Amino acid sequence: MKMRIAAGRVVLDIVAYVLIKFANSPRPDLWVLERSTDFGLTYEPWQYFASSKRDCIEKFGQHTVDRITRDDHAICTTEYSRIVPLENGETNTLLGHLMGKALRDPTVTRRYYYSIKDISIGGRCVCHGHADVCDAKDPNDPYRDEIHRVPVEIPRPAPPEPPVYPAQPCLESRRLQCDCQHNTCGGSCDRCCPGYNQFPWKPATADSANECQPCNCNGHAYDCYYDPEVDRHKASRSREDKFEGGGVCIDCQHHTTGINCERCIPGYYRSPDHPIDSPYICYRCNCESDFTDGTCEDLTGRCYCKPNYTGEHCDTCAEGYLNFPHCYPQHPTPLLLVTAGLAQSLDTACLEHPGLEVGKSGVQMSME
Repeated sequence: MKMRIAAGRVVLDIVAYVLIKFANSPRPDLWVLERSTDFGLTYEPWQYFASSKRDCIEKFGQHTVDRITRDDHAICTTEYSRIVPLENGETNTLLGHLMGKALRDPTVTRRYYYSIKDISIGGRCVCHGHADVCDAKDPNDPYRDEIHRVPVEIPRPAPPEPPVYPAQPCLESRRLQCDCQHNTCGGSCDRCCPGYNQFPWKPATADSANECQPCNCNGHAYDCYYDPEVDRHKASRSREDKFEGGGVCIDCQHHTTGINCERCIPGYYRSPDHPIDSPYICYRCNCESDFTDGTCEDLTGRCYCKPNYTGEHCDTCAEGYLNFPHCYPQHPTPLLLVTAGLAQSLDTACLEHPGLEVGKSGVQMSME
């Protein structure tokens, strides 16, 4: 004998209990509670039921009575398979989808059907301590707010083929998620919201909410990520103006760049007339000349010259360069080293070569 019951698509992270209340029939002797995580395409056992431990072992295997070692361990229980009460019996168990089995039952002739009048499912969301309630609807759930009717297959013992009767109530499909607090996001509040990654995400504890802290992007970025290396080198400035945390701003706007969007990009300079969080903080450099490198000095906008140019407008050759605008490197005057072993006396040499200079190691003479 087989019964299938669909309890709607209410998705919970942890199901605490499933309470099945039978109507004008006794409870099954041997049956399996199954679950589906793909909306009914496939099912797997979640709990086994039998009237004795022997039946558990013979029908479902030794592993169903072994000690629980995993969260998804399907066990066998004998508590809810007694024939009494004959009506209004309750089965309080874990989760899922019900499939009755009458593999060996001497009273089967007196029980041609099973009837259920109520199924209660209780559970909770995993919110990591960052939510008080779990009532927010997931906007990405394809079955959100969908109303549908669920068919219930009720087998009959005698031919012809058992008919299928539609269930009367409408079941609302909905997926609930945590109503997150502490600047956390996600269905389980398992990550920091965009822009709040100055420190790594942590679950809340009894002592601390571990609230996600905002990054300091000076108003030039909406998102950031946490970098442990930046944190280790204390390179990120927090909203409290302290170098702590590892928040790195993403996609800085208004021609800014840097860990905190604190600098202007090359080709722009910081304006002296606006605060750092102003969208007009960076002005374009007026350095289109061939003699500049295209960048300029913060606050003044003074252009930075190429290595062989200098001046307010880079219109002069730098020291060591000649012939503006080409500014070729100036070659040094060659020197002739005259050692102390000259055949000529030093006085005579000085008279003949006025450019001689006397040094400790000899005489240097410039050649002009």
